[in-house]
Amino acid sequence: MSRQIHKTEKGHLGQYEDWWNFDEDKQTVTHHWDHVTVNGLSSKSGQKTYTLEEFLSGPHHEGAKAALRKEIDS
Repeated sequence: MSRQIHKTEKGHLGQYEDWWNFDEDKQTVTHHWDHVTVNGLSSKSGQKTYTLEEFLSGPHHEGAKAALRKEIDS
């Protein structure tokens, strides 16, 4: 079962959103993003899935990594 472990919103309107979900059964983390440029009204969204080892050892958001560590330690 996948559940959200961390979320960030940046930009003056909160238009740059990133969130991370942890799937305990598959032992994976999926990073989703939705970034909207207000001036040009362009949007970039997507997702990428990592194994626990890839995510924790890679150059990923430190807040999301801390949230994952807390989740797997509980």
